Order: sequence, then structure tokens, then C-alpha cells
Amino acid sequence: MTVRSAQPLVLVVLLAATLAGGCSRSRVASPGDVSRDPNVLVAYVCCGFVPDIEDAKAQFESDNKGKSVRIESGEPASLVERIRSGSVPDVVIFPGDAEIGILEREGFLDRGSRQAIGSLRTAVAVRRDNPVVIDSYAALTSNAVRSIAMSTPGITSLGTDGKQALERAGVWSKLQGKLSLQTSALGALEQVVEGQADAAIVYDPCFALSQADTIPPESLRIVALPRAGDERPVSVYVVVHKRSPNALLAQRLIRLLESRQLEPPSPPPPADAGEQPEEPE
Repeated sequence: MTVRSAQPLVLVVLLAATLAGGCSRSRVASPGDVSRDPNVLVAYVCCGFVPDIEDAKAQFESDNKGKSVRIESGEPASLVERIRSGSVPDVVIFPGDAEIGILEREGFLDRGSRQAIGSLRTAVAVRRDNPVVIDSYAALTSNAVRSIAMSTPGITSLGTDGKQALERAGVWSKLQGKLSLQTSALGALEQVVEGQADAAIVYDPCFALSQADTIPPESLRIVALPRAGDERPVSVYVVVHKRSPNALLAQRLIRLLESRQLEPPSPPPPADAGEQPEEPE
């Protein structure tokens, strides 16, 4: 059966499913072919993974002559909306479960293809010239810390993972009056850089949320990580889009990424050499 002759049947099935589901608000990936160069894999990559994925891209292209990988980066929320609007990457690479879970439930991603390729951790970041001492999650309760920016739990992976980290540290309930919840991690970082918040909950290392960010990484620094015993690594996942025109080639990239396993870097020192931050009140 040709694709053309199958279209009426597909439309009937979709119409029947819509009527049976009533006014369901879930979205389903639309059927049909995606016209794209079969030799080019498109990868949607978020957070600070682009340098690592660039290394994997170089190896992949060396191992697969005539094939290439095009990396498009951005925040998870913006990449989710691009996919919902009809964009079809071959693979997505996101940290945490929230955004990938949404796309799997709405029928865009192949749940069975999801693979963990590394891990991150939550951390506290401040503007580099911030003199306040924040050497632990507990220090966020200090009177010297007036506002803490983070993305919203339950909507973003970072928000959910950040809340869980603060709960494990025993400070979540104590910080409610200080939290400035944002719809994106980038919004939280912008508040810190602009001086509207003293600290932000971030993934380490994820200052470079996309290639188009205007926040220079050198303007921020990590000052606190979870205590030993409190740390829960956050998995970084790669998943294939259900409509990927290069699904078999995408599996080769996934196997390569699995073999490399992204890991968080060693913890940085609490402050730059020579800095003399003031003690919190």
C-alpha cells in the first residue's frame, strides 16, 4: 500500500480516536513522512552538553563516512514547544524526566528508545561578584540571602530536582518566603545576573543553556553542592523522535553516547583565590 492510499484510513482512525477521547488536551504526533537528508542526523540538545555532544559528533562522523550530525541547542521548554509545533529532530538529549516525559506521553518520542547517557547534579550558583558566603544548601536560610531563583517544580526537571535536593537538605520549607519561581532555568539565571536574586538553583554544569544565550558563563560561579549522602545524580537521557526519518542511524549515535557516558566535573573550590567574601549576618 502506498503512502497516498493509506492517508484516508489514517484520517478516519485519527477522527475516531478524537471522538472517543472527547476533549482530551493531550497532543499526538501527526503522521506522515519527514523530508530531510537521510545522511544528516538532527539532535536537539539542552543545557551544558553541547561541548560533549560536539566531541561525540566528531567521532560519529569519523566512524560513519558521509554522515553528519546537526546540533540545535536550547532550553528544554523551548525545544519541547518546537517539537509540539511540528519540528522533528531525530533525537533529543535532555536532563531529568519532566520534559521528556511530557513528549513521551503526548506521543512525540519513542519511549522504548530512551537511554541514560550520563548524569548531572543540582547546585547553587551566584553572580561571580556576589560577596555573600553560601557554602552549603543550609546557608541559603541565612538572612544575608534574600532571594533564591529557580524554575518551577512539577513543570521543569530542574525545578523538580532542585526542590527534592532542598528537601533532602532539610531547608525547602524554610525557604518559601525567599523563592522566586520562574518558568525556565534561563529566567532564574537572568535574575541572578541582573541582581534581582542572590542565588539560583542550577544543574552543574549548565550555565550555557543554549548557543544563543546572552549570559556569559564567567559571570556566574557554583558555590554549593549537595552534602555527601544527599546527592542524587540526575540522569541525562537521549530519546528518538517517533517520526525520525533516520531512526536506524540515530541508534548508532545513541550507542556511541552510551559508551561515552557524560559525567559531572569535579567540585570547584568554594570561592576564587584571593576573594574575601563577607560573612552572612
